[in-house]
Amino acid sequence: MDPLRDVLLERRKKHKLFIPYLTFGYPDVVSFCELLRICEEEGADAIEVGIPHSDPVADGPVIQTTSFVALKQGVTPRTVPEVLSRFHFSIPLIAMTYGNIVLQYGVGKFAKDYREAGFLGLIVADFPLEAWEFLEGARGVLSRVLLASVTSPLERVRRIAERAEGFVYLVSGKGVTGKAEVDFQAIVERVTYVKHYVPALVLPGFGIHSPDQAEYIAACTDGVIVGSALLEYIIEHRGEKDFVRGFADLIQAYREALDRA
Repeated sequence: MDPLRDVLLERRKKHKLFIPYLTFGYPDVVSFCELLRICEEEGADAIEVGIPHSDPVADGPVIQTTSFVALKQGVTPRTVPEVLSRFHFSIPLIAMTYGNIVLQYGVGKFAKDYREAGFLGLIVADFPLEAWEFLEGARGVLSRVLLASVTSPLERVRRIAERAEGFVYLVSGKGVTGKAEVDFQAIVERVTYVKHYVPALVLPGFGIHSPDQAEYIAACTDGVIVGSALLEYIIEHRGEKDFVRGFADLIQAYREALDRA
């Protein structure tokens, strides 16, 4: 059972997939929920929700900053399902977190609570393929998304694609989120190789900074994941009179770019 993949496959039939990333609780819980709804209304196919962590090793300075702000406001891993269970979204949510959070919460309990709050997927950024067994308690409840890198050997990327649920999260270059330099040729090579062997959805993330770049990359993938570029906008413009409208326009610009891809 792969609940996230089934939904994304249906949406992929219509267009390239767009998955924005937002840090839960940033800039505050109420504003976060409003931004989440905007992503849904402006054409996102799913939303990756980052669970604030005190040591987000895979994340660059932008996501680190938003995580620390959310933590200072008292956000915990249990706050996420408690808040989001009050809402209903027409698109799936995907939790992005780290292994110690899921293990301390209890894998089965985490999967159950988050599924009831509208989540269909789980990304554990510091769990490689070899740590897959630790997420057994989420099987059939949340799709367990695996990360592959453009720097990984082709054969390893294929093995990851064979085991991944939901989609393959392809780290598009060397570096952390928001700082990776996108290696387009390596993306093409790995997507082509994976598709030859496995009918998996492949979505690159880490370092996609603009709608034009998203359109260019999506020409050879199933879509894109965009995080730091959206959070940078929020950091720079929150508090401004037209902040919400500007954020909606930005999400719409990515949607339109991917519709052209």
